[in-house]
Amino acid sequence: MPVDERLLAKRTQTLVAAIEQGVMTYALQTLPSGEQGLAYEVDGLGHARLMDDANVPSLLSLPFLGAIAADDPLYLTTKAFVLSPQNPYYYEGKMLSGIGSEHTPPEYVWPIAVAMEGLVATTAADKMAKLLLLVATTGGTGQCHEGVQKDDPTQYTRTWFSWANMTFCQLALDVIQQQEQEGLR
Repeated sequence: MPVDERLLAKRTQTLVAAIEQGVMTYALQTLPSGEQGLAYEVDGLGHARLMDDANVPSLLSLPFLGAIAADDPLYLTTKAFVLSPQNPYYYEGKMLSGIGSEHTPPEYVWPIAVAMEGLVATTAADKMAKLLLLVATTGGTGQCHEGVQKDDPTQYTRTWFSWANMTFCQLALDVIQQQEQEGLR
């Protein structure tokens, strides 16, 4: 049976509109700061989970995914929440601060999330800072790991984690591209 492209496009647009309406109806929540932001999970019955996880997709990665502009006030409020101790999976340490996951031990920051902070950053300096932080926290392996202990980068999960390495490479390419656009390369 041939596909009617116009019908498929119309159904897709209807679905997108329904999802966007659902997000604004259910995911828009009052954060601990008292501001409106996005919840990580909702069930449509009034229950919401206020957190963010280090994986992608995540709330932090929404601009990277094209779901919201990096300078949208709703995103900025949500980002401030997920990159703060109000997020139960945000850890601050001597060597590393960032988002971890319930899939790894507490106080382990995920390089994927650190790279995503760089990828959604709006300044070249912020992007470069995240890139250099990742380089400095490989535990001497030269590889990105799944999670890195916030105070001791020699403590990590997974010796090699291709997803984290790929996200690091994506950030490195983003930094190079921005430098070229600014005439720095």
